[in-house]
Amino acid sequence: RRHPFGNRGPRRYSLGRTTVVSETLALADAPPVCEVLRHIWQSDRFSVQCTGGDFSLPGTEVQELHIDMPPRTLADTLYAFHDPAHPGRNFLDLPAPVVKVYFPMVDFDERTGPPRFVPGSQWRTAHEDLPPPGTWEPASVRAYCPKGSAILMDQRVWHGGTPNVSEVARPMLSVHYAGPWYNEDVLNDGGGMQFYRYHRGALPSQRLASLPGRRRELCRHLVPPPDVPQSCAHCGSLVACGRTALPGLNEHEGRWLCLACWSQ
Repeated sequence: RRHPFGNRGPRRYSLGRTTVVSETLALADAPPVCEVLRHIWQSDRFSVQCTGGDFSLPGTEVQELHIDMPPRTLADTLYAFHDPAHPGRNFLDLPAPVVKVYFPMVDFDERTGPPRFVPGSQWRTAHEDLPPPGTWEPASVRAYCPKGSAILMDQRVWHGGTPNVSEVARPMLSVHYAGPWYNEDVLNDGGGMQFYRYHRGALPSQRLASLPGRRRELCRHLVPPPDVPQSCAHCGSLVACGRTALPGLNEHEGRWLCLACWSQ
């Protein structure tokens, strides 16, 4: 209701973080996906950060190319990464620190409108701006695939949606994974980059204990942090941190706020 015309462009919607719906973790330990991630990171010690998703409705037009992170011009402000041996490098120059995996819920074909990706553009993001809207666009490929497939994406890659000329919505769920070496200490964002932070508290400890072995290991950072408060730091209402409360941003960083106070 707040975004009747789409929150990601006309007729396009992001679901935000959906980790509190534990069923969204059902595909977190999908063997083919985990095998590819193990190959990318040369380790099986990666972990789930959160889940999400988005969808487009019939009549959606082409979406501008974008990246799933803030512009490169903010890199020195948002990331605390520093490489003494290579002072010119920043967080955007690193091998993939996180990977998003999309799971299409319908067939992605010419009618439903699959996402398009500019091959190799994840290495351009650190030093090159996206082309301005309405100007030239580099060559891209479309991710045609049947429902139930998996699309793995470096969040720095240039990508965008294509028109949905079908008569059905085109939904896809996502699972976000962090590499074995990833640490939130590289962030200097005041808590605002939610999709680069573990969704701590989204998964109750007893629910984690009930998950199958590999999925339980992958989701180990989603339980509430130790010694979490039981009430909102602003209004004092009772909360369940990670589910009915979120970490505060900027001047409220380090405090847990109920959803009503957090949104203010």
